[in-house]
Amino acid sequence: MSEEHNVGDSRVLPILGAIGLFVLFPLLLVLVMLLSVLAGSSSAEAQCAQQATEQSLFAYPTDSQKIDVEWTEPLAVAPHQGYDFKVDEGSKVYASQDGKVVKASDGEVRIRREDVETRTTYLKTISVALNADVKRGDVIGTSGTGNEVAPGLVGPHIHWEMWVNKAEKKDDPADWETQKPDKNPFELDTSDSGGGCTCMDGDLSGANNQQKAFNYFVQNGYTKEQAAGIVGNMISESSVEPGRKQGTAPGTVTKPADVLGYSGGWGIVQWTPASKMINPSRDAGVGDDVIGSLAYQLDFLHKQLLGKPPLSEKGAGDAVKAATSVDAAAIAFGGQFERFQGYEDPNNPRYAERKANAEHVLNTFGGSAPAAGKGGDTSGCGAGSGNIAEVAKNLAWPESGHDGTDASLAKPEFVQAMAKYNDGASGQTPYSDCGRFVATVMHMSGADPKYPNVGTDVQRTYLESSGKYDWWHGEPPGGMKPGDILNGPGHTYLYVGPWGKDGGGYNSASGSLGDHVPEAGHLYGVGGQFTVYRLKSAPVPKD
Repeated sequence: MSEEHNVGDSRVLPILGAIGLFVLFPLLLVLVMLLSVLAGSSSAEAQCAQQATEQSLFAYPTDSQKIDVEWTEPLAVAPHQGYDFKVDEGSKVYASQDGKVVKASDGEVRIRREDVETRTTYLKTISVALNADVKRGDVIGTSGTGNEVAPGLVGPHIHWEMWVNKAEKKDDPADWETQKPDKNPFELDTSDSGGGCTCMDGDLSGANNQQKAFNYFVQNGYTKEQAAGIVGNMISESSVEPGRKQGTAPGTVTKPADVLGYSGGWGIVQWTPASKMINPSRDAGVGDDVIGSLAYQLDFLHKQLLGKPPLSEKGAGDAVKAATSVDAAAIAFGGQFERFQGYEDPNNPRYAERKANAEHVLNTFGGSAPAAGKGGDTSGCGAGSGNIAEVAKNLAWPESGHDGTDASLAKPEFVQAMAKYNDGASGQTPYSDCGRFVATVMHMSGADPKYPNVGTDVQRTYLESSGKYDWWHGEPPGGMKPGDILNGPGHTYLYVGPWGKDGGGYNSASGSLGDHVPEAGHLYGVGGQFTVYRLKSAPVPKD
């Protein structure tokens, strides 16, 4: 059966935390929901995908991910008990959680799971039946119009609420009450998790999907050439977009529920038909949001190449593993796995395209690849890669505000890295020590294993006497580059380039002794307090 069917004429694309808690929310509920979500997949990559993008408590009920009217406090001057989404009439409305439909009438759908019920109103049409079991992300109807008291919306929109059971009688309306979430329930709370999954648990590190996929296969024991051959094919198939449906434009996301009856391709390798991959994943208890994630699809593909059920492609996996060049790997994956139309002809021009893609991937990402994994180990996460900026971003929180000095406040990856690559808990408030952070990054990345463990003055002397670094008291010619070290009286930090939470404008990472653990920050003091140091052999970031 063919895996093929290119989605368009796209070529190489440009390089472009934890569950939200609730006030007085039953602990048992949180545990039940967490365990049930994770039960669908035991892989670190799938769990990572859930944490990073899919493990918000609820999925957005519309394609619009903008809450137009917030949920206010019950005693507010103008209380609004729910969230409003302004969407055109007839827009698709989705189930926010797995559960059973306990109401599907009068323009309202209620979905109950354990002690939590989501209620969506102002539906124009309803496409689920009473007592039906639904999955998070399933279409439950289309949006209509309704008129609420201000500040609620008037006109086309939907209104969404969460209700919590406060007793044992599930069917007694008196035992249910509205509950305002402590934080946005549709977004992952990164204040405690650093943006989802951790590097040590199999994070997909990289600037974009191409690099993440490349790093994934390198970390799972493939050579850089073999990994590039696989990703080169993905670029031709889907531009490495997990929600890509055959024939759609780049950037168009199609949910699994919308391609179940589709005979063409879908996903990063264009599984054909789409249900070929989706149905066995659902049967294993994996939710649609996870199925549509890059991490899960990479894990599913990897299992295929290893010859594991439900869709073994061991022949293709063996052919890729036997390839000793990037071109050979691109041909092996294209011919043995994708099996596009005309794949039998070695002169088919599609092979030339895929080889060119693969060569580009290798040239672009090969120099900063993470340490190769052994036996499926995915814990490399930049260790030994020489990529200073990438390791720094793995060890620091992606936003500011992590004030304090205790190890419990630092990112878990940094605590582990300190123990392995520096002097652990030694010294004064070590987990907030700016010098120890920079040194740990330099050691873990392998960029400079002899970098002094601690002491900005000691480190400054080393930077200027080791012969390994160029330095400028001002912005370097050509501007700052990711991996540059800034050192001045009493402080040091790293420039990493744009990163972190959207809208933060962050471009640096640092700890601050006695103040905060490593976190995202902003470039400052160049040419004033700080001198810029650049490792002469540092990898050059590519576009």
